[in-house]
Parts: sequence; C-alpha cells; structure tokens
Amino acid sequence: MKWQAKAACTPEDSALMFSELGSKVARMKAICANCPVQVQCLALGMDDEFGIFGGMTPDERKQLATV
Repeated sequence: MKWQAKAACTPEDSALMFSELGSKVARMKAICANCPVQVQCLALGMDDEFGIFGGMTPDERKQLATV
C-alpha cells in the first residue's frame, strides 16, 4: 500500500507496534499522534485484534466501533 511508505512508524521496529508493554504502547501512540496517514492506518486496523493502528489499541478500536 502506497500510503504505508508515508507512515511515521516506518523506521521503527515493527515489534513496537505489537507490544503490550505500557511504555512501548505509549511510545507507539506518540509516534502515531504526528503521523500523516493515521486515518488510513486506523481504517486498516479496525478489525485487527492485535497491535496499535492509528494510535489506538485493540480495546480502543473496539470501543470506537460500537459508537
């Protein structure tokens, strides 16, 4: 996907995106906060049960989906 090349997390280790450690989740969310493709990433991850997508955890995405 072309938009993924613009993602702020591209230079990061992909394991950071799937960590459940609080400090790593916070770091990933901080990276996502300034990402130019945050909306596209969130749309991609809405049905994913793992990882940070668009700055949201799986639980946060589930809550968003029920709104």
